Amino acid sequence: MTPYLSSSIIRNRFGNRIFAFEGDESDISGEISSEFEVFAVVTHSGRLDSGHYVTYLRLRNQWYKCDDAWITEVREEVVRASQGYMIYYVQKVFYYSAGEEMLFQVQNAIDD
Repeated sequence: MTPYLSSSIIRNRFGNRIFAFEGDESDISGEISSEFEVFAVVTHSGRLDSGHYVTYLRLRNQWYKCDDAWITEVREEVVRASQGYMIYYVQKVFYYSAGEEMLFQVQNAIDD
């Protein structure tokens, strides 16, 4: 499991440093905005040693219930009402950039 631990990933990326050296990561915070969204919820029912797990998974904005061999569509309200044992998120990254042509048009509009 060691290669998959977050501490191992950070150590491989940055060594034993707590913080990255200046210039390790590109500073594009003005151009990138990010948000997280839930893409899977694992629920557990019963006792810890003999319970049952069910996973709700979102694919193309549709939620699915994965219960052993059965996969069925469910409404988002069902997922929201469930008690999450584990919740998985995906990070969405949006890049905002205006092309030179757009900047040229804006500059011309200001000059006029």
